[in-house]
Amino acid sequence: MSDSRVVLVDECPDDLVEAVERRGFTTESCAGPDAVFDVLDGGVGGVVLCGDVDTGFVSRVRGRVGVVPVFFLVGDGTASAGESAHCGGAIALDEPEVPAAADSVAARVERVIEFSRWASNDRNSESLYRTVVEQSHDAIFVTQGGEFRFWNRRLTELTGLSDGELAETPVLSVVHSDDRERAADIAATRRRGGDAPASYEIRIVDADGDIRECSANVKEIEYHGSYGVLVSVRDVTEQRATEARFRGLVELARDLVTLVGTDGRIRYQSPSVTEVLGFEPGELVGRSVSDLIHPDDWEDVEEVFERALQTGADGTDPVRYRHRNAEGSWTWLESVGSNQTGTSVDGFVVTSRNVTEQRSYEQRLKRYETIVESIGQGAYVVDEAGVVQFINEAALSRTNIPMSAFVGRHVSALRDAGYLAADQYERAEAALDAVLGGESERERFEIELSLPEAEYVVEFTVSPIVGDDGGVVGAVGISTDVTERKRYEQRLNALHASTRRLTGATSREEVADIVREAATEILDYAISGVLLYDESLDALVPAAFTDEAWAVFGDVPPIPRGTGLTWEVFERGEHNLYRDVDSNPRRAVRDAGVREELIVPIPDHGVFFVASLDEGELADQRIALAKVLAANTRAVLDRVERERLLRKRERELASQNEQLESFASVVSHDLKNPLNAAMGYLELARERYDGDELDRVADAHERMAAIVEDVLALARNGQMVEAAERLSLRPVAEAAWTTAAGGAPEATLAVDGDVAVDAHRGRLRQLLENLFSNAVRHGGDDVTVRVGPLGDRDGFYVADDGPGIPPDERPRIFEAGYTTSSEGTGFGLSVVMSVVNAHGWSVWFVESDDGGARFEITTESDC
Repeated sequence: MSDSRVVLVDECPDDLVEAVERRGFTTESCAGPDAVFDVLDGGVGGVVLCGDVDTGFVSRVRGRVGVVPVFFLVGDGTASAGESAHCGGAIALDEPEVPAAADSVAARVERVIEFSRWASNDRNSESLYRTVVEQSHDAIFVTQGGEFRFWNRRLTELTGLSDGELAETPVLSVVHSDDRERAADIAATRRRGGDAPASYEIRIVDADGDIRECSANVKEIEYHGSYGVLVSVRDVTEQRATEARFRGLVELARDLVTLVGTDGRIRYQSPSVTEVLGFEPGELVGRSVSDLIHPDDWEDVEEVFERALQTGADGTDPVRYRHRNAEGSWTWLESVGSNQTGTSVDGFVVTSRNVTEQRSYEQRLKRYETIVESIGQGAYVVDEAGVVQFINEAALSRTNIPMSAFVGRHVSALRDAGYLAADQYERAEAALDAVLGGESERERFEIELSLPEAEYVVEFTVSPIVGDDGGVVGAVGISTDVTERKRYEQRLNALHASTRRLTGATSREEVADIVREAATEILDYAISGVLLYDESLDALVPAAFTDEAWAVFGDVPPIPRGTGLTWEVFERGEHNLYRDVDSNPRRAVRDAGVREELIVPIPDHGVFFVASLDEGELADQRIALAKVLAANTRAVLDRVERERLLRKRERELASQNEQLESFASVVSHDLKNPLNAAMGYLELARERYDGDELDRVADAHERMAAIVEDVLALARNGQMVEAAERLSLRPVAEAAWTTAAGGAPEATLAVDGDVAVDAHRGRLRQLLENLFSNAVRHGGDDVTVRVGPLGDRDGFYVADDGPGIPPDERPRIFEAGYTTSSEGTGFGLSVVMSVVNAHGWSVWFVESDDGGARFEITTESDC
């Protein structure tokens, strides 16, 4: 117990205050360090503060009252790493968090304050000695007559015996039974004045029966006027165990441990030399290492060890070389030397391992790395946490980004650096999570990469890396720059869109505008235009230019035949990419500043072009798209031309129909009325006069009437059919036969299969009646007429077994008025032709299988 005061600063824990007071101290609290000096005097035994060690404060305290212990209560357990942390007289203790800890801190405070007071009192030198002994790490005791007379705290810890037990225990009782006789002999020899060792190894058995390896040091002393022995015992159990472990490591290690003297000769090799090189242990001892290392590698090895000798460096960098093995061949070793020339070892301790397989693996790995670097695709490896472990050169080839910017960092660094937008990163993150989570064997996705140099589209394929236990330990990604492919797809889509627009164009001018726009969208060049051929000028005329093209070329006049590069392409029908256009003497416009120009022909119609004011921009896949655009344009212009001609033909037919209507009106009114009058007067003449002349006049009237009817039929049937219906040919043919062959009962109609025809019923019947009448008229009353479908195309035929038509007459058979019969009007086949034309059909004459006439009508029509 003590009557000293303990000053507590900065709200020390209540538990600690109570624990200190229980040990007999008076406590006094201060609000801060500066307040301590207001109460500091000779009665203060110690000061306790909460917070980090402040040696300046300690110096101020000692300057005021001398050696007074100052304790600092530090947090986080930093003071418990060892004995009290002394620094400039300060003592650091762990801040107590529970009552038991507060009692421990209070006890420490008490012991240190007592020690401080003993140390400052010269009369208490024995107490000072005891304190020093008690602080020793060794077990110290004094023995007389084989009994313990004095011992320190460490001895009780070593033996596990209490102070009372040690007082009643002979010294040799704690010694291992196998060591007692030796220990007694040493003690007796020393007592007789003989040559006894001052230090020796001995084993101590503690109270639990555990054996402790110890090192003992003894010294004869006079203790309280009698002969005694001061013994210092150090527990070396862990040290011996460590030595045994190291010895075991050396003896059992698979790596080869070699001791090489400064003379370059082997002094020791571990037993692993048998496994590594095939030699028996000790077989190479005494050999010079230079005799065992491959001559081509010796210079490198020698340089490493000589440098270590010259610099005195503790160790060497790893060095690889070939070492001769027991079979006489070479084994690749990797060695690290520890320079122990300045120690009792007096040499190099060399640790070597067999790297033959590793070197082979590394060579294979190097080949794989070469392949990875040569594939032209980006390669990435991430661990299971998504941290980038590897990136090849190709992955960063288009950027100025160093590998260090991403290797060792999470893939999110791409987003954080602004190279990936948030939505793009989410797409990549989802794919990577699926692979690393074992949910997918392969993920393929595209992301848009924003780099300072340009925008790129990259396709990634991510696959898992599987460890030995089957778990996913990482992922490997392969990236392909698909920017050009995506741009090509966009251009291809634009080409399809332009094609759809072209299909709706109705004029050359509209086609030219669409092609000009398409050339800009598809080929991505602002300078473009279309020139179309004008037959009246025999020249290529600008039809549609972009504003940029007008600005570059100005007002371009028509390009006559044989003039310039444009006509050259149009005439040859092959595209051409012209370089350095501005210096070409055949250029159409001089001093326009154009460096490159792609001119593509639109066969039979004109050309279109794209141009650039820079070099090297036109030589890519866009040329193929330009050719496709040209082919599509030609097809559309061909259609537009056909439609133009068709409209022209329709206008001509409309005019012709008007003329026919007018003609029919004339025939119907101006001819039939006088003819009817003439026939009336003929009847009156018959009443007055009867003669052959009047019969001939009647025949003439009848012929004139037939001609008028045929002309009217020709006019009516020549008009275009506006309302067609789906008809079956058989019933229409049978009805027409009844009318046409009514006067020839022996004539026969054979229908060889039915045909569906889109036609005007009345005009189709008129066509068949005229063909049947023509067959009866020329083939006789017993003629056979056949009707049937055409086998190889849509349509039908009408054939007879009559005499046919002579070859030299066949070209004229469809002319109006042509006939070979004295009874015919010559309009029958003309009527057939007019019906065919009105329906948009076609008719051909060929000889029938029976030698007669065969008319083939194809019914393919745009009506």
